[in-house]
Amino acid sequence: MPETPQDIRIREADFDDADDLDAVRRLVEAFADVSEVELTPTVRDTVAPFLGRAAAFVLLAEVIEPDRRRPIGMLIAQRIIASFRACERINIHDLYIAAEHRGRGLGRRMLDACADRGRALGCCDLTLEVAGDNHVARRLYRRYGFDLPEGDVPDGAVLYGKCPIDRVGTPPNGGG
Repeated sequence: MPETPQDIRIREADFDDADDLDAVRRLVEAFADVSEVELTPTVRDTVAPFLGRAAAFVLLAEVIEPDRRRPIGMLIAQRIIASFRACERINIHDLYIAAEHRGRGLGRRMLDACADRGRALGCCDLTLEVAGDNHVARRLYRRYGFDLPEGDVPDGAVLYGKCPIDRVGTPPNGGG
């Protein structure tokens, strides 16, 4: 039976919690698999503790079941500086949703949670990079308000997008 939106919770990972460390590790592995990236055993063992030490935060999306939490997605982000604006930004490094949960608005909910965290930290923008051939992600990010180009881009292109935190959720120029 498909989960309803109220059955899915988004929260910040607790790097002092062994279950959260394991969930982050498993989600990074799943994201690497769909990205066709092979993780070394060392990276598999150390990625979650590394993120807990870095200037990063991880948001977990999880299905709430009567006897357990089942992680189904993650957003990894970090604070960076915007020197020309004299403020901090939130750079979204990775956004991953398990295949069976895509297309239900969860990516947008995770971006909302990230923007909320950025606002709480006093950040001015959200930024990200996205592969030019990832049309689904590009559409999500454009609809959310990131200034990404539409249409074809050169093979292998990685695109940079920015969205002022006070405009999140609003497509630039009303487009989408």
